[in-house]
Amino acid sequence: MGLLQVENLSVDFQTDSGIIPAVDSAKISINSGQVQGVIGESGSGKSVMALAIAGLLSPAATMRADLFNLDGHDLTRMSPAERQKLISSNISIIFQEPTSSLNPSLTIGYQLDETIRFHGGGTRKQRFEKAQELLAQVGIIDGKRRYKEYPHQLSGGLNQRVMIAMALACEPKLLIADEPTTALDVTVQSQILDLLLRLNEEHNMALMLITHDFSILSETTDKVYVMYGGQIVESGRTYNLLSQPYHPYTKALLDSVPHYGMHYKKGRRLFNLKGSTPSLDHLPVGCYLGPRCPYANKKCVQPPELRSLKGRKVRCHFPLLEEEN
Repeated sequence: MGLLQVENLSVDFQTDSGIIPAVDSAKISINSGQVQGVIGESGSGKSVMALAIAGLLSPAATMRADLFNLDGHDLTRMSPAERQKLISSNISIIFQEPTSSLNPSLTIGYQLDETIRFHGGGTRKQRFEKAQELLAQVGIIDGKRRYKEYPHQLSGGLNQRVMIAMALACEPKLLIADEPTTALDVTVQSQILDLLLRLNEEHNMALMLITHDFSILSETTDKVYVMYGGQIVESGRTYNLLSQPYHPYTKALLDSVPHYGMHYKKGRRLFNLKGSTPSLDHLPVGCYLGPRCPYANKKCVQPPELRSLKGRKVRCHFPLLEEEN
C-alpha cells in the first residue's frame, strides 16, 4: 500500500450564491520517495486539493472521500482531532509566496523555533541546534545571523528556503510544494527545485509538485495529474503523458507551450484553446471541457467517467488514442 491513497475526494464551498464544487472525485496515490506533479490552469482545483490533503481547508469547505489512507491509517474513521494530529505529523506544505506565509513582525528564528516546539519540543538549546541544522539542510549559510533577522531582510529565495526548513521540522513523509518557484527568478527557481529533489532523495520523502509549468514536471516528476474544472482529467507516467497525451485538454496545454529549437513564422500566434476556463458556479453540462473542445460530440453532454486506458487514467468519451485509431 502506498504512503497516501485518496479516492473520490470532493471539496465543496458554501457561499452566498450556493454550493461551489472546487474538487470533484479526485483520486491520488503516492509512494514514499516518489515525486508527482499536478498541473492545470488557475482555478482548476490544484491548490484546494492540496489543502484538503494537508488538512488546511477553511471552515466554509466540506470535504468528502471514499478512501483517505495515510501511512496505513484510515483517516475517514478518525475524529477530527486524531486526523489533524496524524496529518500534521506526516504532511507539510509550502506555498508560492513565502513572504505571505512568514510573519513580518517576527524573526526567522522565532518562527522556526515555534514550529520545532510544536512538533518536537525540547529545551531552548536543543531547539536552537535543531533550527541551525534545518537551516544548514536547506543551504542557508551563516544560520546564526539569519536566525536573528526578519523576513524583509532576506531575499525571496532565502525566505522560501526558510519555509522549506519549517516544513522539514516535523520530518514529514510527504511534502506538498504549491508552485514553490512562481515568485522567484529563473536562477533561484532552479536552486529551489534542486534543493527539493535532494531532500526528497535524502529523506526518502514523497514530494508533490503543484505547478502550471510543464518544463518543471518533465525534469522532476515520475507521474503527472492534469486538472480541469476541479476534476483530474488525465494522469500517468510523466514521459508517456507528455509525449502522447490522451485527453484533449492535456494536448491543448502542451500545444500552447513554445518549443526550443522550433522556428515560428513572424506574426504567428501560439496555440490557445478557444473560450475560457468555466466558473465553478456555472459549470457546463456533461464534460466540463465540452464547449471548448475541438473533439466534442453529442455524447459529451453526458459526464465522462475516469477510465483506465493503456496504463493511463483518462476522463474523456473520445480519448485521442482512439481518435488516431
